[in-house]
Amino acid sequence: MDEFEQYVKKITKNLPDEEKEELREEMVGHLRDHVKELLIQGHSEEEAIRLAIDSFGDEGKLNQEFKRFFFPIYKLLRFVWSVVWTVAGLSLISYFSMEYYHPEFDNGIDLYSVWVTMFYIASLAGAGEVMHHSLQGEIKWKWILNPWLFFMMPSLMISGLQTTMLFTQPERYQDGLWLDLYAVAIGGLVYVSARQLFNGLFLEDTKGKRGVVK
Repeated sequence: MDEFEQYVKKITKNLPDEEKEELREEMVGHLRDHVKELLIQGHSEEEAIRLAIDSFGDEGKLNQEFKRFFFPIYKLLRFVWSVVWTVAGLSLISYFSMEYYHPEFDNGIDLYSVWVTMFYIASLAGAGEVMHHSLQGEIKWKWILNPWLFFMMPSLMISGLQTTMLFTQPERYQDGLWLDLYAVAIGGLVYVSARQLFNGLFLEDTKGKRGVVK
Protein backbone atom coordinates (compact mmCIF):
# COMPACT_ATOMS: atom_id res chain seq x y z
CA MET A 1 0.00 0.00 0.00
CA ASP A 2 1.92 2.97 -1.32
CA GLU A 3 -0.33 5.38 0.58
CA PHE A 4 1.10 4.10 3.85
CA GLU A 5 4.69 4.32 2.65
CA GLN A 6 4.26 7.95 1.59
CA TYR A 7 2.36 8.85 4.75
CA VAL A 8 4.93 7.30 7.08
CA LYS A 9 7.79 8.79 5.05
CA LYS A 10 6.42 12.26 5.79
CA ILE A 11 6.06 11.45 9.50
CA THR A 12 9.68 10.29 9.79
CA LYS A 13 11.22 13.01 7.61
CA ASN A 14 14.58 14.31 8.95
CA LEU A 15 14.60 11.95 11.95
CA PRO A 16 17.78 10.03 12.91
CA ASP A 17 18.36 7.20 10.41
CA GLU A 18 18.22 4.26 12.82
CA GLU A 19 15.07 5.42 14.57
CA LYS A 20 13.53 6.42 11.24
CA GLU A 21 13.70 2.92 9.77
CA GLU A 22 12.41 1.29 12.94
CA LEU A 23 9.51 3.73 13.17
CA ARG A 24 8.61 3.26 9.51
CA GLU A 25 8.40 -0.51 9.85
CA GLU A 26 6.41 -0.31 13.07
CA MET A 27 3.93 2.29 11.82
CA VAL A 28 3.36 0.64 8.44
CA GLY A 29 2.76 -2.65 10.27
CA HIS A 30 0.19 -1.03 12.59
CA LEU A 31 -1.56 0.65 9.67
CA ARG A 32 -1.81 -2.57 7.68
CA ASP A 33 -3.13 -4.45 10.70
CA HIS A 34 -5.72 -1.72 11.22
CA VAL A 35 -6.79 -1.98 7.57
CA LYS A 36 -7.28 -5.73 7.92
CA GLU A 37 -9.55 -5.16 10.93
CA LEU A 38 -11.55 -2.54 9.04
CA LEU A 39 -11.92 -4.84 6.02
CA ILE A 40 -13.29 -7.56 8.29
CA GLN A 41 -15.80 -5.01 9.60
CA GLY A 42 -17.08 -4.52 6.05
CA HIS A 43 -15.31 -1.36 4.91
CA SER A 44 -14.01 -1.08 1.36
CA GLU A 45 -10.24 -1.14 0.91
CA GLU A 46 -10.11 2.55 -0.05
CA GLU A 47 -12.22 3.55 2.94
CA ALA A 48 -10.22 1.30 5.28
CA ILE A 49 -6.94 2.94 4.19
CA ARG A 50 -8.37 6.42 4.73
CA LEU A 51 -9.77 5.55 8.16
CA ALA A 52 -6.48 3.95 9.23
CA ILE A 53 -4.50 7.04 8.24
CA ASP A 54 -7.04 9.35 9.90
CA SER A 55 -6.72 7.36 13.12
CA PHE A 56 -2.99 8.14 13.23
CA GLY A 57 -3.44 11.89 12.70
CA ASP A 58 -1.81 14.70 10.73
CA GLU A 59 1.62 13.72 9.42
CA GLY A 60 3.06 17.20 9.86
CA LYS A 61 2.15 17.41 13.54
CA LEU A 62 3.38 13.88 14.16
CA ASN A 63 6.69 14.72 12.47
CA GLN A 64 7.15 17.71 14.77
CA GLU A 65 6.30 15.68 17.85
CA PHE A 66 8.86 13.02 16.95
CA LYS A 67 11.48 15.71 16.34
CA ARG A 68 10.81 17.15 19.78
CA PHE A 69 11.24 13.67 21.24
CA PHE A 70 14.46 12.80 19.39
CA PHE A 71 15.97 16.29 19.65
CA PRO A 72 15.03 17.35 23.20
CA ILE A 73 17.44 20.30 23.26
CA TYR A 74 15.93 21.96 20.20
CA LYS A 75 14.37 24.74 22.30
CA LEU A 76 17.71 25.59 23.86
CA LEU A 77 19.38 25.56 20.43
CA ARG A 78 16.60 27.73 19.02
CA PHE A 79 16.99 30.17 21.89
CA VAL A 80 20.75 30.48 21.42
CA TRP A 81 20.33 30.77 17.64
CA SER A 82 17.74 33.55 18.05
CA VAL A 83 19.76 35.50 20.61
CA VAL A 84 22.90 35.38 18.46
CA TRP A 85 21.03 36.59 15.39
CA THR A 86 19.37 39.36 17.41
CA VAL A 87 22.68 40.60 18.79
CA ALA A 88 24.23 40.45 15.35
CA GLY A 89 21.30 42.35 13.84
CA LEU A 90 21.33 45.12 16.44
CA SER A 91 25.12 45.45 16.26
CA LEU A 92 25.04 45.83 12.48
CA ILE A 93 22.22 48.38 12.62
CA SER A 94 24.18 50.38 15.19
CA TYR A 95 27.35 50.19 13.11
CA PHE A 96 25.78 51.30 9.84
CA SER A 97 23.84 54.03 11.61
CA MET A 98 27.01 55.51 13.09
CA GLU A 99 28.78 55.14 9.76
CA TYR A 100 25.98 57.10 8.15
CA TYR A 101 25.84 59.94 10.69
CA HIS A 102 29.51 60.05 11.73
CA PRO A 103 31.74 58.46 9.07
CA GLU A 104 34.66 60.49 10.40
CA PHE A 105 34.75 58.41 13.62
CA ASP A 106 36.15 54.92 14.19
CA ASN A 107 32.84 53.06 14.40
CA GLY A 108 34.15 49.57 14.97
CA ILE A 109 31.93 47.20 16.97
CA ASP A 110 32.98 47.14 20.62
CA LEU A 111 33.08 43.57 21.97
CA TYR A 112 32.18 44.69 25.47
CA SER A 113 29.00 46.30 24.16
CA VAL A 114 28.21 43.13 22.23
CA TRP A 115 28.48 40.99 25.37
CA VAL A 116 26.37 43.43 27.38
CA THR A 117 23.74 43.44 24.63
CA MET A 118 23.78 39.65 24.52
CA PHE A 119 23.25 39.41 28.28
CA TYR A 120 20.40 41.93 28.13
CA ILE A 121 18.66 40.19 25.22
CA ALA A 122 19.19 36.70 26.67
CA SER A 123 17.63 37.84 29.96
CA LEU A 124 14.55 39.40 28.35
CA ALA A 125 14.08 36.66 25.74
CA GLY A 126 14.71 33.94 28.31
CA ALA A 127 12.01 35.33 30.58
CA GLY A 128 9.65 35.50 27.61
CA GLU A 129 10.39 31.92 26.58
CA VAL A 130 9.81 30.63 30.11
CA MET A 131 6.48 32.46 30.27
CA HIS A 132 5.53 31.24 26.79
CA HIS A 133 6.31 27.64 27.77
CA SER A 134 4.48 27.85 31.11
CA LEU A 135 1.29 29.14 29.45
CA GLN A 136 1.07 26.23 27.01
CA GLY A 137 -1.78 24.02 28.08
CA GLU A 138 -2.95 26.62 30.60
CA ILE A 139 -4.49 29.20 28.30
CA LYS A 140 -7.69 28.71 26.36
CA TRP A 141 -7.00 31.06 23.44
CA LYS A 142 -4.07 29.45 21.63
CA TRP A 143 -3.74 32.37 19.20
CA ILE A 144 -2.30 34.42 22.06
CA LEU A 145 0.71 32.08 22.06
CA ASN A 146 1.51 32.80 18.44
CA PRO A 147 5.17 33.94 18.66
CA TRP A 148 4.57 37.01 16.49
CA LEU A 149 1.88 38.22 18.85
CA PHE A 150 3.34 36.96 22.12
CA PHE A 151 6.83 38.42 21.67
CA MET A 152 6.15 41.39 19.41
CA MET A 153 3.26 43.05 21.24
CA PRO A 154 5.24 43.84 24.44
CA SER A 155 8.19 44.99 22.32
CA LEU A 156 6.01 47.35 20.30
CA MET A 157 4.32 48.69 23.42
CA ILE A 158 7.65 49.46 25.09
CA SER A 159 9.00 51.21 22.00
CA GLY A 160 5.69 53.03 21.57
CA LEU A 161 5.95 54.44 25.08
CA GLN A 162 9.56 55.44 24.53
CA THR A 163 8.59 57.37 21.40
CA THR A 164 7.27 60.16 23.64
CA MET A 165 10.87 60.93 24.57
CA LEU A 166 11.45 62.17 21.02
CA PHE A 167 9.16 65.06 21.88
CA THR A 168 10.06 65.61 25.52
CA GLN A 169 13.84 65.28 25.11
CA PRO A 170 14.58 65.76 21.38
CA GLU A 171 18.12 66.96 22.04
CA ARG A 172 19.13 63.53 23.37
CA TYR A 173 18.17 61.67 20.23
CA GLN A 174 19.99 63.38 17.41
CA ASP A 175 22.24 61.80 14.77
CA GLY A 176 20.74 58.34 14.81
CA LEU A 177 20.44 58.01 18.58
CA TRP A 178 16.68 57.94 18.08
CA LEU A 179 17.17 54.29 17.04
CA ASP A 180 17.85 53.50 20.70
CA LEU A 181 14.17 54.16 21.42
CA TYR A 182 13.20 51.39 19.00
CA ALA A 183 15.91 48.90 19.93
CA VAL A 184 13.41 46.72 21.81
CA ALA A 185 10.99 46.59 18.87
CA ILE A 186 13.77 45.98 16.35
CA GLY A 187 15.32 43.35 18.60
CA GLY A 188 11.94 41.67 19.04
CA LEU A 189 11.39 41.58 15.29
CA VAL A 190 14.81 40.04 14.64
CA TYR A 191 14.39 37.56 17.51
CA VAL A 192 11.00 36.25 16.35
CA SER A 193 12.17 36.15 12.73
CA ALA A 194 15.22 34.10 13.72
CA ARG A 195 13.07 31.89 15.94
CA GLN A 196 10.65 31.14 13.13
CA LEU A 197 13.51 30.64 10.68
CA PHE A 198 14.90 27.97 13.00
CA ASN A 199 11.49 26.30 13.08
CA GLY A 200 11.30 26.42 9.31
CA LEU A 201 14.77 24.96 8.81
CA PHE A 202 14.70 22.24 11.45
CA LEU A 203 11.04 21.63 12.28
CA GLU A 204 9.48 22.09 8.88
CA ASP A 205 5.90 21.02 8.42
CA THR A 206 5.92 18.15 5.95
CA LYS A 207 3.11 19.71 3.92
CA GLY A 208 5.41 22.55 3.01
CA LYS A 209 3.81 24.99 5.42
CA ARG A 210 5.71 26.76 8.15
CA GLY A 211 4.02 25.60 11.27
CA VAL A 212 3.97 27.65 14.43
CA VAL A 213 6.12 25.62 16.73
CA LYS A 214 5.66 26.37 20.39
